[in-house]
Amino acid sequence: MVWQEYSKRLREVLGLEGSPIAVSYSMVPASKGKSGKHWVCQALLDARDGAIINLSKESCLCPGGAWHLGLTPRPSGKEYRFLQKFLVEGEKLFCSIATFHRAMALTTPPPLGLAEYIVFSPLEKAEIAPDLVVFLCNPEQACRLVSLATYPDGLPPKTEIVGSTCHMVIAYPLVSGELNISLLDYTSRKWQKYKPDDLFVTIPYHKLPGLVDSIDVCSAGMAQVEFPTGFREPTS
Repeated sequence: MVWQEYSKRLREVLGLEGSPIAVSYSMVPASKGKSGKHWVCQALLDARDGAIINLSKESCLCPGGAWHLGLTPRPSGKEYRFLQKFLVEGEKLFCSIATFHRAMALTTPPPLGLAEYIVFSPLEKAEIAPDLVVFLCNPEQACRLVSLATYPDGLPPKTEIVGSTCHMVIAYPLVSGELNISLLDYTSRKWQKYKPDDLFVTIPYHKLPGLVDSIDVCSAGMAQVEFPTGFREPTS
């Protein structure tokens, strides 16, 4: 399967630590999925390192993650009041319930009811064509990915960089079809011990063939920069 071949090429060219992560919304679980319950931000790390994970509303340990990914409806009533209190007074990620409301109202809604499972796997082990390919990378690798992705058409990505990690990394690019960059929300970055220079770049799968084809012709891939006669080269 062609996406499995993409994985080796991308790892070699970009010098990735671990694999690109395939994310698929599916009505059935992957046949070799790891059992148990999972945090979304940990599932991304585990899939990068080789695991296949079937995430469902029953196996998702994070109620917020299940909501942001569309596995469960938005909390209501007392549960929603608790969430407001936690985000403002506990996590301290918003200064008031009004700012939390604004952040939710002005971002793309989750894909509620789309599928029973969200399958995370290394790209080379994905059983079906992924909806998204997620790269856990450093800023230089992110720069190269964005340049490679925009090389064929020049269209600037419409990014959404505020919200939960699972929203920025999965839900927004899935719903919008846009490449997205995520710095992670600070809570998941801290709790799951991400490295200080870790960030995510998510490429919708329909953009991946063009990105891979750009590797040999774009200087963000393997092509060499050339300076025409009379064009002054930069100095160090």
